[in-house]
Amino acid sequence: MRLNTIQRRKAREGLEAAFSKEELVDRMYQVIKAGKQGLDSFIQELGTLLVEAIMDMEREERSGPQYQPLQAELYKWAYQKGSLYMGDRKISVRHPRLRGPEGEIPLESYEALKKPGVFSQELLNKILLGISARKYRETLMEAAGAFGVSAGSVSRHVVEATVQRLKDFKERSLSDIVPFAVFIDTIHRGGEAFLIALGIDTEGWIVTYTSEV
Repeated sequence: MRLNTIQRRKAREGLEAAFSKEELVDRMYQVIKAGKQGLDSFIQELGTLLVEAIMDMEREERSGPQYQPLQAELYKWAYQKGSLYMGDRKISVRHPRLRGPEGEIPLESYEALKKPGVFSQELLNKILLGISARKYRETLMEAAGAFGVSAGSVSRHVVEATVQRLKDFKERSLSDIVPFAVFIDTIHRGGEAFLIALGIDTEGWIVTYTSEV
Protein backbone atom coordinates (compact mmCIF):
# COMPACT_ATOMS: atom_id res chain seq x y z
CA MET A 1 0.00 0.00 0.00
CA ARG A 2 2.80 2.40 0.96
CA LEU A 3 4.74 1.47 -2.20
CA ASN A 4 1.72 2.29 -4.39
CA THR A 5 1.36 5.66 -2.65
CA ILE A 6 5.01 6.47 -3.27
CA GLN A 7 4.71 5.47 -6.93
CA ARG A 8 1.63 7.64 -7.40
CA ARG A 9 3.37 10.59 -5.75
CA LYS A 10 6.43 10.17 -7.99
CA ALA A 11 4.23 9.99 -11.07
CA ARG A 12 2.40 13.18 -10.03
CA GLU A 13 5.67 14.96 -9.29
CA GLY A 14 7.02 13.87 -12.66
CA LEU A 15 4.01 15.33 -14.45
CA GLU A 16 4.25 18.58 -12.48
CA ALA A 17 7.95 18.81 -13.31
CA ALA A 18 7.28 18.30 -17.02
CA PHE A 19 4.42 20.81 -17.22
CA SER A 20 3.21 23.88 -15.39
CA LYS A 21 -0.01 23.29 -13.44
CA GLU A 22 -2.04 25.25 -15.96
CA GLU A 23 -0.56 23.31 -18.84
CA LEU A 24 -1.07 20.05 -16.97
CA VAL A 25 -4.76 20.82 -16.47
CA ASP A 26 -5.05 21.61 -20.18
CA ARG A 27 -3.29 18.35 -21.08
CA MET A 28 -5.63 16.36 -18.88
CA TYR A 29 -8.62 18.09 -20.45
CA GLN A 30 -7.34 17.17 -23.90
CA VAL A 31 -6.93 13.54 -22.82
CA ILE A 32 -10.49 13.41 -21.49
CA LYS A 33 -11.75 15.10 -24.66
CA ALA A 34 -9.79 12.63 -26.77
CA GLY A 35 -11.53 9.81 -24.92
CA LYS A 36 -14.77 10.91 -26.58
CA GLN A 37 -13.07 11.13 -29.96
CA GLY A 38 -10.66 8.21 -29.74
CA LEU A 39 -12.99 5.61 -31.18
CA ASP A 40 -14.07 7.86 -34.05
CA SER A 41 -10.43 8.57 -34.89
CA PHE A 42 -9.62 4.85 -34.86
CA ILE A 43 -12.62 4.06 -37.07
CA GLN A 44 -11.63 6.75 -39.55
CA GLU A 45 -8.07 5.42 -39.85
CA LEU A 46 -9.38 1.90 -40.26
CA GLY A 47 -12.09 2.93 -42.71
CA THR A 48 -9.60 4.85 -44.86
CA LEU A 49 -7.30 1.84 -45.02
CA LEU A 50 -10.20 -0.41 -46.01
CA VAL A 51 -11.77 1.76 -48.71
CA GLU A 52 -8.39 2.28 -50.35
CA ALA A 53 -7.89 -1.50 -50.32
CA ILE A 54 -11.36 -2.07 -51.79
CA MET A 55 -10.64 0.36 -54.64
CA ASP A 56 -7.30 -1.38 -55.31
CA MET A 57 -9.10 -4.72 -55.37
CA GLU A 58 -11.77 -3.48 -57.78
CA ARG A 59 -9.11 -2.08 -60.10
CA GLU A 60 -7.31 -5.41 -60.15
CA GLU A 61 -10.58 -7.31 -60.60
CA ARG A 62 -11.26 -5.26 -63.74
CA SER A 63 -7.73 -4.94 -65.16
CA GLY A 64 -6.17 -8.23 -64.08
CA PRO A 65 -2.94 -8.83 -62.12
CA GLN A 66 0.19 -6.80 -62.78
CA TYR A 67 1.71 -7.67 -66.20
CA GLN A 68 -1.28 -9.94 -66.97
CA PRO A 69 -3.98 -7.58 -68.32
CA LEU A 70 -7.39 -9.06 -69.01
CA GLN A 71 -7.62 -7.11 -72.26
CA ALA A 72 -5.34 -5.00 -74.41
CA GLU A 73 -5.00 -1.31 -73.62
CA LEU A 74 -6.59 -1.68 -70.19
CA TYR A 75 -4.10 -0.88 -67.49
CA LYS A 76 -3.53 0.59 -64.03
CA TRP A 77 -2.56 4.26 -63.96
CA ALA A 78 -0.99 5.54 -60.74
CA TYR A 79 -2.98 7.24 -57.97
CA GLN A 80 -4.42 10.67 -57.29
CA LYS A 81 -5.90 12.46 -54.31
CA GLY A 82 -9.65 12.10 -53.88
CA SER A 83 -12.38 12.32 -51.28
CA LEU A 84 -15.36 10.24 -50.28
CA TYR A 85 -17.86 9.81 -47.48
CA MET A 86 -17.45 7.46 -44.55
CA GLY A 87 -20.67 7.59 -42.60
CA ASP A 88 -21.60 11.27 -42.75
CA ARG A 89 -17.97 12.47 -42.72
CA LYS A 90 -16.01 13.47 -45.83
CA ILE A 91 -12.44 12.15 -45.82
CA SER A 92 -9.40 12.31 -48.10
CA VAL A 93 -8.16 9.13 -49.76
CA ARG A 94 -5.60 7.90 -52.26
CA HIS A 95 -7.66 7.09 -55.34
CA PRO A 96 -6.34 4.36 -57.74
CA ARG A 97 -6.88 5.02 -61.44
CA LEU A 98 -7.72 2.74 -64.34
CA ARG A 99 -7.14 3.67 -67.99
CA GLY A 100 -8.57 2.29 -71.22
CA PRO A 101 -8.41 3.06 -74.96
CA GLU A 102 -10.75 6.02 -74.50
CA GLY A 103 -9.17 7.38 -71.33
CA GLU A 104 -10.14 7.23 -67.65
CA ILE A 105 -12.37 4.37 -66.51
CA PRO A 106 -14.21 5.27 -63.27
CA LEU A 107 -14.20 2.73 -60.45
CA GLU A 108 -17.71 1.82 -59.33
CA SER A 109 -16.65 1.61 -55.69
CA TYR A 110 -15.17 5.12 -55.76
CA GLU A 111 -18.22 6.58 -57.50
CA ALA A 112 -20.48 4.95 -54.90
CA LEU A 113 -18.37 6.09 -51.96
CA LYS A 114 -18.54 9.71 -53.10
CA LYS A 115 -22.23 9.65 -52.14
CA PRO A 116 -23.12 10.29 -48.46
CA GLY A 117 -24.51 7.32 -46.55
CA VAL A 118 -23.22 4.52 -48.80
CA PHE A 119 -20.45 3.56 -46.35
CA SER A 120 -22.90 3.50 -43.45
CA GLN A 121 -22.26 3.71 -39.73
CA GLU A 122 -23.63 0.17 -39.46
CA LEU A 123 -20.96 -1.13 -41.82
CA LEU A 124 -18.29 0.82 -39.96
CA ASN A 125 -19.37 -0.78 -36.69
CA LYS A 126 -19.27 -4.26 -38.25
CA ILE A 127 -15.78 -3.60 -39.53
CA LEU A 128 -14.62 -2.41 -36.10
CA LEU A 129 -16.04 -5.55 -34.49
CA GLY A 130 -14.31 -7.76 -37.04
CA ILE A 131 -10.94 -6.09 -36.65
CA SER A 132 -11.25 -6.09 -32.84
CA ALA A 133 -11.83 -9.86 -33.04
CA ARG A 134 -8.80 -10.15 -35.37
CA LYS A 135 -10.95 -11.50 -38.20
CA TYR A 136 -8.94 -9.60 -40.79
CA ARG A 137 -9.63 -11.67 -43.90
CA GLU A 138 -13.34 -12.15 -43.15
CA THR A 139 -13.76 -8.44 -42.47
CA LEU A 140 -11.97 -7.45 -45.67
CA MET A 141 -14.04 -9.85 -47.77
CA GLU A 142 -17.31 -8.67 -46.24
CA ALA A 143 -16.42 -5.01 -46.78
CA ALA A 144 -15.29 -5.63 -50.37
CA GLY A 145 -18.43 -7.64 -51.12
CA ALA A 146 -20.58 -4.75 -49.89
CA PHE A 147 -19.23 -2.74 -52.85
CA GLY A 148 -19.49 -5.51 -55.45
CA VAL A 149 -15.86 -6.66 -55.46
CA SER A 150 -15.45 -10.41 -55.85
CA ALA A 151 -12.61 -11.84 -53.76
CA GLY A 152 -12.32 -14.82 -56.10
CA SER A 153 -11.26 -12.62 -59.02
CA VAL A 154 -8.56 -10.71 -57.13
CA SER A 155 -5.02 -12.09 -56.98
CA ARG A 156 -3.98 -13.63 -53.70
CA HIS A 157 -1.04 -11.26 -53.13
CA VAL A 158 -3.34 -8.21 -53.14
CA VAL A 159 -5.65 -9.77 -50.56
CA GLU A 160 -2.78 -10.97 -48.39
CA ALA A 161 -1.06 -7.58 -48.50
CA THR A 162 -4.24 -5.86 -47.34
CA VAL A 163 -4.87 -8.42 -44.61
CA GLN A 164 -1.31 -7.82 -43.37
CA ARG A 165 -1.86 -4.05 -43.35
CA LEU A 166 -5.00 -4.53 -41.22
CA LYS A 167 -3.12 -6.82 -38.87
CA ASP A 168 -0.19 -4.40 -38.55
CA PHE A 169 -2.57 -1.49 -37.91
CA LYS A 170 -4.49 -3.28 -35.16
CA GLU A 171 -1.53 -5.06 -33.54
CA ARG A 172 1.15 -2.36 -33.83
CA SER A 173 3.55 -2.32 -30.89
CA LEU A 174 3.22 0.31 -28.18
CA SER A 175 6.40 -0.84 -26.44
CA ASP A 176 8.19 2.45 -27.14
CA ILE A 177 5.51 4.44 -25.30
CA VAL A 178 6.23 5.18 -21.62
CA PRO A 179 3.09 6.91 -20.33
CA PHE A 180 2.86 8.92 -17.14
CA ALA A 181 -0.88 8.34 -16.97
CA VAL A 182 -3.44 6.04 -18.59
CA PHE A 183 -7.16 6.80 -18.78
CA ILE A 184 -9.57 3.94 -19.48
CA ASP A 185 -13.19 4.33 -20.54
CA THR A 186 -15.91 2.32 -22.28
CA ILE A 187 -17.81 3.71 -25.26
CA HIS A 188 -20.93 2.10 -26.70
CA ARG A 189 -21.45 1.99 -30.47
CA GLY A 190 -24.05 0.02 -32.40
CA GLY A 191 -25.10 -1.97 -29.33
CA GLU A 192 -21.51 -3.08 -28.61
CA ALA A 193 -19.06 -1.87 -25.97
CA PHE A 194 -15.49 -0.83 -26.82
CA LEU A 195 -12.66 -0.20 -24.40
CA ILE A 196 -10.67 3.00 -25.00
CA ALA A 197 -7.29 3.37 -23.30
CA LEU A 198 -5.57 6.77 -23.56
CA GLY A 199 -1.98 7.26 -22.44
CA ILE A 200 -0.09 10.55 -22.11
CA ASP A 201 3.71 10.53 -22.21
CA THR A 202 6.33 13.01 -21.01
CA GLU A 203 6.20 14.91 -24.32
CA GLY A 204 2.47 15.42 -24.07
CA TRP A 205 1.58 12.99 -26.86
CA ILE A 206 -1.69 11.08 -26.52
CA VAL A 207 -1.79 7.43 -27.63
CA THR A 208 -5.09 5.62 -28.19
CA TYR A 209 -5.78 1.90 -27.96
CA THR A 210 -9.18 0.44 -28.83
CA SER A 211 -10.58 -3.04 -28.23
CA GLU A 212 -13.95 -4.74 -28.04
CA VAL A 213 -15.10 -5.40 -24.46
